[in-house]
Amino acid sequence: MQLKKSTIGLSLVATLALLFGGWFLYQKMEIEEPIRAEIGQMQSATLGNLEINKDKIQIDVTVTKPDAFPAEYRNLLAETKKIAGEKEVVIDIDNQSTTMNDIWQSGQFVFTEAVELHEYSRIPALMEQWKKGNQLDEASALMDDENIYVYLKKGTEDFYTIISRSIEKEVTARA
Repeated sequence: MQLKKSTIGLSLVATLALLFGGWFLYQKMEIEEPIRAEIGQMQSATLGNLEINKDKIQIDVTVTKPDAFPAEYRNLLAETKKIAGEKEVVIDIDNQSTTMNDIWQSGQFVFTEAVELHEYSRIPALMEQWKKGNQLDEASALMDDENIYVYLKKGTEDFYTIISRSIEKEVTARA
């Protein structure tokens, strides 16, 4: 029995279309849509960009309510990691005004020193100092077991960053 080249070619094309179509559908329905739904439920941030690669999920959000964001961030990170499986999950914050970033960079040494030396009680005073010294409308820092959430705002420009308080750093800082 002779198989025609066209039959083999069509069979190969159909198989590849089914495989890649199934993979694309899986990515869309089982990974992307649940993540979009999770972000859509957030009251404190909006989705800027969602990129799903073979080994990484990149989520860019814009923080709209800085006081409520830390709790929702922890929830988003936990839920996304469940959905992602083996993939690395990276959540980036889009609130990165150049002017506010310059203010952050100018005071980052003192802030980092307070974090590295575990003198977290200095952080509110630093934020108040930045607020007065740079005439900011708002300067705040919130903290949980894993991160410090810093927010600076002046007029329509704002800056939001998340500083990790990882266990590894704490162990080596006092060693």
